[in-house]
Amino acid sequence: MDEPKSPDPSAGRRQTGLPPAVRLSPLQEAWGAYVHHSLRECDVCRSVDGSPCATAEELYRTYWEIGRRVTAQVRDAGAGRNSLPPGQ
Repeated sequence: MDEPKSPDPSAGRRQTGLPPAVRLSPLQEAWGAYVHHSLRECDVCRSVDGSPCATAEELYRTYWEIGRRVTAQVRDAGAGRNSLPPGQ
């Protein structure tokens, strides 16, 4: 049947299946971009014999870097307060 298709998402934003009012964190967005590329867009990444392509490696590095920065921010925010000793 010739049913109308949904409009394309606005430029630069992927459809997430979430309501428009819900925003993902930058870390979630970065992981989602990597997974979407690796599992849905790229034939090289989906190949059983292949390695991730350069784009997938860059997306993963972006995800890792965002995670590193967020972890450092949380760690540094706790350092200024009366926090428990490490491991407690």
